[in-house]
Amino acid sequence: EEILEEWFDVVDMLDRPIRRERRAVVHERTLFHRAVHVMVLDSKERLIVQKRSASKDVAPGKWCSSCSGHVDAGEDYLAAAVRELGEEIGLRVKPKDLKPVLWASACEETGREFVWVYLLRHEGPFHFDEKEVSALEKLSLEELAKRSKESPETFSPSFLHLYHLFALL
Repeated sequence: EEILEEWFDVVDMLDRPIRRERRAVVHERTLFHRAVHVMVLDSKERLIVQKRSASKDVAPGKWCSSCSGHVDAGEDYLAAAVRELGEEIGLRVKPKDLKPVLWASACEETGREFVWVYLLRHEGPFHFDEKEVSALEKLSLEELAKRSKESPETFSPSFLHLYHLFALL
């Protein structure tokens, strides 16, 4: 199966696009780029967390946001969030269903990504792509706080960074 090469917008320190570059180059040179994370909460206020597949190039096998991914070249954050929800956990949503809750500046923890975090309230059903995700779990915010404190190494660094900011809201 042929894999299309991914292209990202390389951005400056103020998140303004300056050029386009291939994914491999962006990651290899640790250039500033963009990503989205979506926190999906169910009606019982449990956060859906995903376990990244072992084949992922970043944080393989680690627990992460309900869904996350890069913003493609020329794409905006919201469109990327809608696309990633469909690709990773099988949710078809409209942009108006997503509530922007947090913007995080690029840093070491995010892999030099500027990140918009969106909140979505949804009951599923969730259908994950096994190339991307190996498991989904629903955790109460108390359980998530406890687990992230007791075994932070089981979570992706970007998720922990964003979750701590999100938890302050």
